[in-house]
Amino acid sequence: MPRYLDLESCLQAARLTAAAGEMAPFPFVKGVAQCVVVVLEIIQKAANNRNDLRDLAESIVNTLVAVRDAVIEHGPTSTSHFQNICVEFQDYMTELLSKLNNERRSRGIRRVLKAKKISDDISAYRQRVQAAKEDFLIRTTTTTQFVLSDVQDQVTTRFSALAGAVEASERNVTSVIKDNIEEIRTSGVLQSETMEKLQMTLRDFQQRDFYKGVVRDLIPGDIYLKAPIKYASVYSGSDDYDEYHAIIDDRPKIVRVFRVKADQKERVMQQFQKEVDRRLYLRHPNITQLFGVCTSPSFPALIFHGSANERRLYHFENIMPRGSSTRDARDTLHFCVQVYNDLKTK
Repeated sequence: MPRYLDLESCLQAARLTAAAGEMAPFPFVKGVAQCVVVVLEIIQKAANNRNDLRDLAESIVNTLVAVRDAVIEHGPTSTSHFQNICVEFQDYMTELLSKLNNERRSRGIRRVLKAKKISDDISAYRQRVQAAKEDFLIRTTTTTQFVLSDVQDQVTTRFSALAGAVEASERNVTSVIKDNIEEIRTSGVLQSETMEKLQMTLRDFQQRDFYKGVVRDLIPGDIYLKAPIKYASVYSGSDDYDEYHAIIDDRPKIVRVFRVKADQKERVMQQFQKEVDRRLYLRHPNITQLFGVCTSPSFPALIFHGSANERRLYHFENIMPRGSSTRDARDTLHFCVQVYNDLKTK
């Protein structure tokens, strides 16, 4: 079996096999190749580096290549012999894709893919392909030997009967091929419908983690609150929200949680939505950037990049502490005007 340098090489090989399936009269090979491409794309996104999960991806591609080569090598007469294995392998890939779609984080996807059972199952499919190939060769060789022996015994005395048998055999083979082609066409339609559903599922999986396609859309369970942030200046506080140190995806963040009161829930959510809309596309080096939002009615929150230490650099009480001189006030005013002009020109 060939070796691949990285995940991109594995993915390229799978895409070439899918493209080759367009030109070959074996749609079940095309179907499983397209399914493998979708799985490998998820593996590539979940990998930590170029070599992470490469062995698993390589095993999947080698199994696909083994099926493709076996069918191409032995031609249309081997179609029914390998089709069941190919369809079962596609069903396994579809089931694996469903498991991956249920995992929201790359860490969870990597845990599923690194399970020993996954690699063992894929190796078992590759071994089944090889065993089926050897069995097909043995049957073909044995059948040919019997036919040749029979022909040699009867060629001189029963030539006419043999000719009739050959004609009947040809008609039977033609009929079987037509039946197989019709079966393959029907299978191809079903596989195309399956691929469309898989692609829709994948698109939903890729888009469900983003709010308006700009920032992360988180749920309360994604946010680990630590200590509340206390500011020395009265200018920094607010009666409408509290701010906390937090950890999200193992990274430090700042979380602003709006206070939801039973009799003011609608007003608070309107204020929260206005704040989201105001900050969603706001980009400036002197303004803390929005990382994501949590739109839960019971826990509306804005999540900012960085830590509280980084953010204090841009708070008013740090720019101009109490007791500052006139020159400090002038510098502060100049800084604020510069930020305003930067934002106005965007």
